[in-house]
Amino acid sequence: MDTRKYFLIVNLIAGQGRCKEIFPKVRESLDRRKVDYDLHYTNEPLEAVDVAKMGIEAGFTHIIAMGGDGTVNEVANGILSAAGDAVLGVIPAGTGNDFIRMLGIPADPFAAIDLILSEHERWIDLGRIADDRYFVNGLGIGIDAQVARDVLAMERFRGTAAYLYSAVKEVFRFKAFPVKLSGKGWEESYELISLGLANGKYCGGGFKLAPRADITDGLVDVAAIEDFPKLERLIRLPQARKGTHLKLAKVHYWQEEAVTVSSPARLVAHIDGEPYRLPGKEFTVRAVPRALHVIARA
Repeated sequence: MDTRKYFLIVNLIAGQGRCKEIFPKVRESLDRRKVDYDLHYTNEPLEAVDVAKMGIEAGFTHIIAMGGDGTVNEVANGILSAAGDAVLGVIPAGTGNDFIRMLGIPADPFAAIDLILSEHERWIDLGRIADDRYFVNGLGIGIDAQVARDVLAMERFRGTAAYLYSAVKEVFRFKAFPVKLSGKGWEESYELISLGLANGKYCGGGFKLAPRADITDGLVDVAAIEDFPKLERLIRLPQARKGTHLKLAKVHYWQEEAVTVSSPARLVAHIDGEPYRLPGKEFTVRAVPRALHVIARA
């Protein structure tokens, strides 16, 4: 007897409207398969955090996020804030969809439904910023955070094209910022254009900013990129996308259980592709091992 109870949380504005376009067919597919589920549409930022928590308290065993990485982030935070346990599933309908790349979740929403109805489940790590928020992919500070904000405002492009267009634009106008980083037994200061604190390999629609990241190793991967002249920035951009940038002298990489970040500057940041206000001028990011139960193939 199947004891799974599904609660579907849908962000219709995800993917610059893509979610709204495909959801009627997704719902039709679920109904045709006679899946027993309840449904909630989100309307406000961070609403999915509270909705996921309420779903667990109501007895749902599987909380399904339909949207992008930002929606997944909110649902994951809701699950972690609840007293009970629940499994996270994803029907991808966002712009970047980086979370699914780490877990073998199909980009096709109907294939993702097939996976959700299977019994492929595993535990993964999360990252946590101070005592504020968990992240599934990573915290980005600098040029990648500005790119994420640019993409949210776009109407002309979607998906990877949107991220690439914005990344090229920001290469020529983004200004470096001062940061001090410290981990176990080390401390460094730099002028950076990008600082990634990652749980997973991917960000920005497939950029491998943290190519050594593993969502089960109990570590946060720290990728710090110093400033380059503007034309060289453009040359280095494809290397950051492929994950071959670690060999560059101006790229610094650590894997730590925790890392502390401080800066006198006002830093622009994103968390899993959504704009994020950092908790202060100094904060610590930690790995949280085996924090989240997910539906995944990989």
